[in-house]
Amino acid sequence: MVLFLNGPVQNGDFTFRNAPGKAVGIRLASALNSVLGRPEVPHLWNTATLSGDIRYRTQDRPHAPPRAAFEHARLTDKYGPGMPQPTSVITDADPGVAELALTIVDEHLANGVLRIGAANVQECAGCGHTVGLGARRCTSCTNECLRVRSTRHLIKDNGAGQATSASELLHMRNRRRQHHLDEISRHVPHRLLLSRPRSHGVHLDALGLRGHVLDPRTGLHVTALFATQRQGAELAAMTVTPNALVHIAAYASGFVDHHGHRLRYALHGRVPYDAVPALQRVYDFHRADDSDRRVFESWFLPLLALRNKNRTHPGQLPALVKYFLKVRRAEPRIDQDETAERLREKITMGDPDWVMDKHLLAAALNRHERLMSRV
Repeated sequence: MVLFLNGPVQNGDFTFRNAPGKAVGIRLASALNSVLGRPEVPHLWNTATLSGDIRYRTQDRPHAPPRAAFEHARLTDKYGPGMPQPTSVITDADPGVAELALTIVDEHLANGVLRIGAANVQECAGCGHTVGLGARRCTSCTNECLRVRSTRHLIKDNGAGQATSASELLHMRNRRRQHHLDEISRHVPHRLLLSRPRSHGVHLDALGLRGHVLDPRTGLHVTALFATQRQGAELAAMTVTPNALVHIAAYASGFVDHHGHRLRYALHGRVPYDAVPALQRVYDFHRADDSDRRVFESWFLPLLALRNKNRTHPGQLPALVKYFLKVRRAEPRIDQDETAERLREKITMGDPDWVMDKHLLAAALNRHERLMSRV
């Protein structure tokens, strides 16, 4: 049976209260796991970021906490009223993630999938940060003095047809509906650099790449794979938006399958939370109470995002409120066990259309509310 995990959330300047869209992947994974009878899973976080490096540099050095403690304090502050506290969190710089990443890298170096070699990169003459060849200034320190230099990197060479197809990694019943994502694979560079000069992340010093870490786009896949192993699951689906997938898919190859554990993507769209405050008149008309509103916004809308792979249009929200309340207020069906089994089968198969089947949604809602009543 599939396990759902959130795609690691970047530890940026926000809280879930002021940016509820950042929590969609977490809420979606929690909702799907509860229907499948799985326990709560760790929340996954991406802390190996350039913005994190810059924020940490501004700390008062004599009193600054270690980087890991600094990041953990920041992500803990993201949680607040209405957002369940996680049973645990895993970041892309945790020791267990680093150990797994280095194990996979060592295996790939041994079998020739990866190599360490020289590559010409453009970097900042001041701080050494690597920037794109078309850049005009350093994105780390804003220095405009750049240089091209040959340095050693962890490299993955992609021959013709070797890149992993994006659609092959989708947890989806009908992958042909997303065949355009294969364009990502067709445009993967022939040579990918999987190391970056950073101060935080999976350090590659043991490979002779001092001052380098594993590229965070690869690291987030290892983070989810580590969580999959720790939960004892054979297959996990990581929640991700189409836009995020475009940026990370090329860095998945070789880091989504390891010793019987597999990682796939659960594609979901964006939720128009900025339009939710305008629903007050709709809530009033339907006599929706605080509980109705809370479950609709924090549980139903993330589930709907699994069906609406790109986005849910704000104009659809009033009709969705009506549909949701009708399901929530309906009398329970007699054949609940049979319906619940059909629901689990559809989730396991990657069929998201059940969200708009009133009987299957009722079964999921019943499961959710029974669990919430125990909290």
